Amino acid sequence: MRSRAAVLERSVQLASVFGLEGLTIGTLAEDLGVHKSTVHALFGSKEALQLETLSAARTILVDHVMVPALESEPGFARLAALGEAWCDYLAADVFAGAASSVPRRPRWTAAPDR
Repeated sequence: MRSRAAVLERSVQLASVFGLEGLTIGTLAEDLGVHKSTVHALFGSKEALQLETLSAARTILVDHVMVPALESEPGFARLAALGEAWCDYLAADVFAGAASSVPRRPRWTAAPDR
């Protein structure tokens, strides 16, 4: 079995494609080629899987956007670095579900955009 971190990495990608509601223990297990009981043992419930997936996605965003910007001097330089890091993040297609045209963003709900 893959590490918990590797499983979460994959769950983030699946959630970006199918939304959090589309992310289940079963869909993740099928994608990983393991039994549902294996994934259930890691997370315990669909809700826990979804919450941990959301937290992992937040960490990815922080690592790609906030952390690099914090290396800049406070003020305008940091704001400019934040904007540049955000654009780099969007261009990098970090999430599998990112559209190939602007605006690029992960889809975190199963509901249509309103």
